Amino acid sequence: MKILQLHTDTIEFRLIKKEIDAAEECEGREFKYNDILVLFTSVEEGDDEDVVLKAIEEVKASLNQLGANRILIYPFAHLSSNLANPFKAYKVLKFMEESAKASGIETFRAPFGWNKQFSISIKGHALAEQFKSIS
Repeated sequence: MKILQLHTDTIEFRLIKKEIDAAEECEGREFKYNDILVLFTSVEEGDDEDVVLKAIEEVKASLNQLGANRILIYPFAHLSSNLANPFKAYKVLKFMEESAKASGIETFRAPFGWNKQFSISIKGHALAEQFKSIS
């Protein structure tokens, strides 16, 4: 699993069109979150529940350092060339969302399988931008 972790003032995104047949159905088309840790996440071949639990522990440690407790899991296939198939990736991301919520983190997840347009404002501190590789 690869995660580009960004501590943001704001992220806004809009769903443009379904990218794959397995794209998730959703009600809204435009989303905005303020003061949130965004996790651009690539699920890789072989990622499983253990990898997710390790990722959540690392994210919790980051949240503690930042004095924050909100995350947005944003499916982002562009961090790896060894991606899991879409059905597996969706399942792993859902488990990641459920695990984060169960650990007390206020958690949101961007819809899976869509082309999205986004605008982001990243906080300007030393821990605002981090890359994580979890296996």
